[in-house]
Amino acid sequence: MTHINLTIILCLFFTIRINAQLPTADSSKSNKSIVKPITKDSVIKKKPSWFYSLSLDGTVSSGNVNRELLNIKSSLNFESPKHIFGFFTNPRFQFGTNASILQEREIFLDLNSTLFYLQHNVYFLAFGAFEQSNLRKITTRYNVGAGIGWKIIGGKHKPKSPIKLSLSNVLVHESTDFATKQDIILYRNSTRFKLIVNLIPEKLSFNSVVFIQPSLTDNYFRWNSSSQLSYKVGKHLSILASFENTYENFNPELVKNAQTNTTIGLTYSGSN
Repeated sequence: MTHINLTIILCLFFTIRINAQLPTADSSKSNKSIVKPITKDSVIKKKPSWFYSLSLDGTVSSGNVNRELLNIKSSLNFESPKHIFGFFTNPRFQFGTNASILQEREIFLDLNSTLFYLQHNVYFLAFGAFEQSNLRKITTRYNVGAGIGWKIIGGKHKPKSPIKLSLSNVLVHESTDFATKQDIILYRNSTRFKLIVNLIPEKLSFNSVVFIQPSLTDNYFRWNSSSQLSYKVGKHLSILASFENTYENFNPELVKNAQTNTTIGLTYSGSN
């Protein structure tokens, strides 16, 4: 083989190797279809929109005192940056007997809707609630209202803040049917303070909600507060300690104005 032929073969060999390594138009298109750039829309799609939780606690004792008590609390929230509407609900049920005599049969059902909650620090809200209470001799109670809310700390510009504080104020129409007292229909001004503190991120958190609800038509004042300390022991499971306090200065006979409950139980929570 001559030097000229050897040179030609080597040139053809290197030309073929180089062409094989260069991407063609079809291969570049296929690579683009496989590797997608991260955009704001793709991040929004990955954010969960549904949040839910279920809490259970109770006690059973027998002997000198025969006591049974069951508490069930749940929540369901829908929040999405792609939608200006959102809603949340926190139904609760409590049932208890003492010496086989009914003591507690507490039912609370609510539905709350928001407008521009994730888009702005100032948002609108409307709600409706139904309540029954054997302890407070309330046969039925209905509340409907609408108003405005303000995220004071940890709002739109600081969503990862370990402290979140919000304030809302609404006008409420309330109708209460007492078991042993005359019915009450009135309007209230309801102010709500909501505080969430992440003491240890993804592990220990504290949240509290306080309602201050004076009547606009008479001297009928209501107060309602609920606080929880939650410690996460698994991906979806947490230990929950709760403290609740309610106060009403207008009640049927033999019903005390204040009621306090302290419970410890388990909570299962998650999202989509």
